[in-house]
Amino acid sequence: MKKEQQTESIICENCGIRAARVVKRPQILGRGIKMVLVDNVPVINCRNCGESYMTSETVHRLDIMRSEKHLQSAERKVEVSEFV
Repeated sequence: MKKEQQTESIICENCGIRAARVVKRPQILGRGIKMVLVDNVPVINCRNCGESYMTSETVHRLDIMRSEKHLQSAERKVEVSEFV
């Protein structure tokens, strides 16, 4: 897994402390055969309270990607483990 890109600290919307950073993480859209993994999604993560959240712009863009019939994507083989 790639090292998360470090950015400058910002104020967390949850706790109000300047301890949050934007990190890029994968996000899964859909289920079953329609499941798509979107890589490098910007997520705000707070080192103080532990909260992780996305901006409304990021959520909106993911919603658009989810609703598009033809996602701009490349098919890759990915190993999947199940938590038992």
